[in-house]
Amino acid sequence: MLKFRFLFVFGLFSWFAIAQECPILPTPAVYQTTNGQFVSSGNLVIDPSQITPNLLESFKSYALWSKGIEVSPFVQNPMVQFKKLTNVKQDSYSINIAERITISYSSEASCFYAWVSLLQLSQQKEGQLIFPKCFVKDYPKFQWRGLHLDVSRHFFTVDEVKRFLDLMAYYKFNTFHWHLTDDQGWRIEIKKYPLLTEVGAWRDSTVENHYSTLPRTYDKTRYGGFYTQEQIKEVVAYAAARFIEVVPEIEMPGHARAALAAYPQYACTGEAHGVEGLWGIFDDIFCAKEESILFLQEILSEILPLFPSSYVHVGGDEAPKTRWESCPKCQAVIKANGLHDEHELQSYFIGRMDAFLTQNGKKLIGWDEILEGGLSPNATVMSWRGYEGGKAAAAQGHYVVMCPGSHCYFDHYQGRGAEEPLAIGGFTSLEKVLSFNPIPPDMNTAEAAYVLGAQGNLWTEYIPNMSQLEYMTYPRAIALSTALWSETPTTYEKFFSVLTNNHFPFLETQKVNFSKSCLKPNLQTSRSENGGIVIQKTAAKGIIANSVAIAGIKAAKRKTKTVQIKVDQGPNLPSKEMNIIAHKALGAKVHFITKPSPKYDNGDLTIVDGQLGARPWKGNEWLGFDSDSVAFDIVFDKPIKVKELRIHTLHDPNSWIWAAQTYNISFSKTGVGNGIADGYSSEETIVIENIKDKTKTIHVVLYGAGYIPSGHPGAGNVPWLFIDEIEVR
Repeated sequence: MLKFRFLFVFGLFSWFAIAQECPILPTPAVYQTTNGQFVSSGNLVIDPSQITPNLLESFKSYALWSKGIEVSPFVQNPMVQFKKLTNVKQDSYSINIAERITISYSSEASCFYAWVSLLQLSQQKEGQLIFPKCFVKDYPKFQWRGLHLDVSRHFFTVDEVKRFLDLMAYYKFNTFHWHLTDDQGWRIEIKKYPLLTEVGAWRDSTVENHYSTLPRTYDKTRYGGFYTQEQIKEVVAYAAARFIEVVPEIEMPGHARAALAAYPQYACTGEAHGVEGLWGIFDDIFCAKEESILFLQEILSEILPLFPSSYVHVGGDEAPKTRWESCPKCQAVIKANGLHDEHELQSYFIGRMDAFLTQNGKKLIGWDEILEGGLSPNATVMSWRGYEGGKAAAAQGHYVVMCPGSHCYFDHYQGRGAEEPLAIGGFTSLEKVLSFNPIPPDMNTAEAAYVLGAQGNLWTEYIPNMSQLEYMTYPRAIALSTALWSETPTTYEKFFSVLTNNHFPFLETQKVNFSKSCLKPNLQTSRSENGGIVIQKTAAKGIIANSVAIAGIKAAKRKTKTVQIKVDQGPNLPSKEMNIIAHKALGAKVHFITKPSPKYDNGDLTIVDGQLGARPWKGNEWLGFDSDSVAFDIVFDKPIKVKELRIHTLHDPNSWIWAAQTYNISFSKTGVGNGIADGYSSEETIVIENIKDKTKTIHVVLYGAGYIPSGHPGAGNVPWLFIDEIEVR
């Protein structure tokens, strides 16, 4: 009897905990439930007297789109009534559901946010709408809560952009950063310069596979598209009805090949090149001469009336100075304005745009490279290369939007499996996005006040269609919205529960092709007590299940072999296949003299776990070092015979990662002399044969490229050095 009573109490507690779970994401500041439900017929009758006609129309269209709910305005005896709040936090609202529904709001935007929360609270059953009786109080933590979309690498139609905006609004994003121009396509109609879309909006070929795949092949299909100015207005109005501000980006001075294909006279050389079909960074940028600056200002003059937004994004990133260094007109501008070098010339270029936008009632925002050579007086910095650019700008009294690649680049991989679709590289999990804080811990309170918020970036080199765009965006965008909106951080377990119970069903109803990578079990590799490795399957974080041993693999005694393992990932998920190289150092001890960067420190077992890092690279499969040399020891319990050594490094210049160039290998007693490793052309693997040595310790020193050469991303910086498996045969 006592046992039964315990189970009953435990079950009651579990039910109560589930009943208290708030279905709203991003998580509101306050959510309190009482007993009972509010039930109505299949439509909502609201009192329109306390809201504007525009809000009423937004409510109608959005309720129909998101939940198929019809809204009827009726002053007498409405189900939903509205009250205006004063002297409260910006964009705050509350919802009280008792015998009727009362929404209190401080601004039109907050009223819309309350409406979205109400829709998330709703359930539909047998023609009825059901709401929990509850009280919700909420407000956003950050002002800038954005998503970015690159339509230059791959083009998205007006209807697809509207769908993107609908989903953004459901998770209370308020800024749409529209990346409209780049090397691979110009996407906005400019009536004074029609060739920008007649020529610049179309490319004759597109590189296939990954940028780093050699030899490169191309799809020769003509590709492109653009938005007319009327279509731009249509999208801007559609976003405004969902309280989303559209910030246009017109890239300058770099990423200009599409524009220069149409008007080559604004390049330094004046040579005509086609619209680029390869991803990357190119030397041909806008010349810094007066004619080019006026050309761009005339373009902006047509663009500004289309966008009511406060900000205009001018890019400013990845602009090689190669052409400027040898251009007489650029050098004349440097001399005439007393500038020291080409970096200050870029600052001058951006400063001219800043002054122009300020005169026209707009604010300039650009990527963190606009800090180089001196920051323009009124500029806001969008920090993508980590937090450092944002911290430097805030220290100078400039506003900042944080979007570091470590947390906010949604073109990175989100799942560990080989079945993930092709992406640019890197690894940014759902859990990592949720942990994001735009204010780094070492930023003081005064500087933190300049952080407007953050955004997620969708670069589309490897996102060719809407289905793929949704896969890369969701559910990570929901995690980002929660990190930017919610004043008190929620745990991953609570977030995961609400996400999977309430929001995955919504996304399925909307036919969103969202990623289910967060549901897949984790495969953990550990060292075996008897040498070699053990692989275990554990449930994805947030799912309660016991771990299961999959395989135990011993290190090779003589001949290296490959062991194939097939792992069941669960219902409706593809099985995962693993190939483990059972070589002599499998599971061996590793001592790092040079420590990996905390960003890419996946444990020393990474280089002796028998698993080769994928290409394109994922951050979870490699060890990354932000230094030009790496030293480590591989230590065995007893001496072994070594005939061959294979050291796998990574070469991805687009990510500032360069393969090891030279090496020094020594054993416990005898050494192998210095040698040259052509990591660029030998598929990044150093192979040392005919060793014929017996050793207990292998000492490895790898040397990188020194500095990134001109013409490559990050030129002049020390490149990253990434290593993976060290095979001992």
